[in-house]
Amino acid sequence: MRKLFAFREFTRDRSGAQAVEFAIIAPVLFAFIFGVFEVGRLTYEKSRLAAAASAGARAVTLYGGDDETNIEAAIDAKLPFDANVTFRDVDFGGQAFKEIVITYNFAFLIKLTPGLSSVTITATRYAPAMS
Repeated sequence: MRKLFAFREFTRDRSGAQAVEFAIIAPVLFAFIFGVFEVGRLTYEKSRLAAAASAGARAVTLYGGDDETNIEAAIDAKLPFDANVTFRDVDFGGQAFKEIVITYNFAFLIKLTPGLSSVTITATRYAPAMS
């Protein structure tokens, strides 16, 4: 009888159940929290690239399409990190435009997905090239 009573007491004891439940759900919870953090960082950096590309397009209209030094200086003033900036002259229906493409290799701080440690983000703007 004593053994049966000890077994019943053991099955009703819930002292470690919360710790086990937390251990089961914690990896999913932390992966979700860190994933939201990384997507927020990625979105922020993408908006910074877009703002820098817009500043470059504004510089094209201010300085003309041939002055790439001032255009790149306007872009660099908006970006605290090294990004690849390329310029190209394009023609849309007989109108000359300067294409500004900024690419940046965004590195994730927290590696949640195996094999995905970085992603390339791009911002493109066009401005009328008035020489």
